[in-house]
Amino acid sequence: MKKRLLLLPLLFSAHANSDAIPLEVLHWWTAPGELESQKILEKSLAAQNIEWQNFAIVGEGGDTALRVLQMRALSGNPPDAAQIKGPDIGEWAKVGMLDEIDKVVDTTSWQDILPQVVRETVTYKGHYMAVPINVHRVNWLWLNKKIFNELKLPVPTTWDDFFITADKIKAAGYLPLAHGGTAWQDALLFESMALSLLGAEKYRKAFVNHDEDVLNSVEMIAVFKKFKRLNTYLDQSLVGKDWFNASKLIATDKAAMQFMGDWAKGMWNASGKEAMVDYMCVEVPESKGLFSYNIDSFVLFEKYNFQARKNVQSLFVNTLLSKQFQTEFNISKGSIPVRNDIDMSKFDACSQKSYRAFYNGQLVPSFTQNVATTSHLQNIITKIISNYFNDPQADAAKTVKRLSLAIRAVK
Repeated sequence: MKKRLLLLPLLFSAHANSDAIPLEVLHWWTAPGELESQKILEKSLAAQNIEWQNFAIVGEGGDTALRVLQMRALSGNPPDAAQIKGPDIGEWAKVGMLDEIDKVVDTTSWQDILPQVVRETVTYKGHYMAVPINVHRVNWLWLNKKIFNELKLPVPTTWDDFFITADKIKAAGYLPLAHGGTAWQDALLFESMALSLLGAEKYRKAFVNHDEDVLNSVEMIAVFKKFKRLNTYLDQSLVGKDWFNASKLIATDKAAMQFMGDWAKGMWNASGKEAMVDYMCVEVPESKGLFSYNIDSFVLFEKYNFQARKNVQSLFVNTLLSKQFQTEFNISKGSIPVRNDIDMSKFDACSQKSYRAFYNGQLVPSFTQNVATTSHLQNIITKIISNYFNDPQADAAKTVKRLSLAIRAVK
């Protein structure tokens, strides 16, 4: 279900001075928790005499924002900075519209403070083309602790355990699985299950390298069949609702479980909930040691060349990667820092767990979050998965074939 386009009004920093340099930033941080994180960035920039001009766009997990950005760029009026990530960074760099970050600031230290996977994600043809700000873990299963304690349920560690647990929750009158039901959320459910059942190597072959043997395999058909079972545990009235609407059901003790990235934790923390007290973060069943990541980043657009602009760009970049901002922003956002030298003692138990898993697990890019593919290909894959999930008559084998042919056509 497509959401109507909603552009939030420009918000100007209350801290900015009359001589502050404006910086227009396009992003899609509009949910509870994300708004608080955005305010941290706004305040940090105001301290550098930068006037934050907020160009926030609601809808479809960033897909709407990218369409608006394309219209702005084609009209010759792009924002100063925009939230772009993954392979889309290279697509924008190819057309020569981005400033090279290593010409804006000295990036020599990035080799030491940024993990290799982060550096590779924001690099194109040997140049840093985006500024990374955080790492989200996508393959989390969140549990409402009150419901699990009341029903005396163990944490599900296998998919068989999960379905048994979901049936017990349903019988007790609670919603087993909180799920918003937009296409990208359907795909995120699939991605979590596919990674756990296929393993890191076959997941990469299928959704990063697009290996047709894996895409058309018996194992892939089995994943689709098992994925369809999840639909029986959803509240159909939530179809078309965004992720935070579903997450609220966890916070209000109406739903017991949710598959979602740890940006959900940012919303719960903002509402006063505490990790491992009100909610629990556990690995998706059968995914021990696997880490599906999403790396948020900003690009800088080439617009005009004068020293004041270069100064504000360098202040923007250095602020995003400062230790203070990395700590404050990621505590609020629910994510972990991109820097490897941040003191994690102030972060909650789930962030510390995520941090350990990131540095010790098998890392795979999330295709649902545009880190494994371009947004164009991601949209095609997402629609096929979502259509299958919501069509009771859809056949798994035919869907797998359709997915493989669609990816081949785009490539």
